Amino acid sequence: MKNLLIPFLIILMIPLAVYSQSMRHQDMGPMKKIEELEKIKLIDALGMNEETTLRFFARRSKFKDEQRKLFDQENDLISKMENSVKSGKSNDTDLKTMINQYLDLEDQIVNAKQKFINSLSDILSFKQISELLVFEKRFREEIRSLLFRDRMRRRP
Repeated sequence: MKNLLIPFLIILMIPLAVYSQSMRHQDMGPMKKIEELEKIKLIDALGMNEETTLRFFARRSKFKDEQRKLFDQENDLISKMENSVKSGKSNDTDLKTMINQYLDLEDQIVNAKQKFINSLSDILSFKQISELLVFEKRFREEIRSLLFRDRMRRRP
């Protein structure tokens, strides 16, 4: 009974905390709201206790920050390539260098994800890690489908 009480209380407390924080931050962007929803659903899907939840989200936050930096670098590089090609001042050597940098960033993104997933084995069971991977994939698909549906409705 006690094992069920703690996760249940966590699940009840997080929406309250999120709601109270959202009241303070009325202008919180849609991405932040989606991230908060994802956290709540993730805690529920993985059935984590309080200690595991704290350790997991600390590690995940560190990974997400690293991932954002890599994505920012990738976006900067794509803009640089686009400007280089549009300006007509690009040569094959420069473009090849940028392509290799892009591919290197893609490898770094994949390696960061692998490192994060492998690092979870000390706090999550393999079943929970599998559930995490399935959850992330399904959640992204669900958000993408909602966004697509919303765009289709807005079209004249």
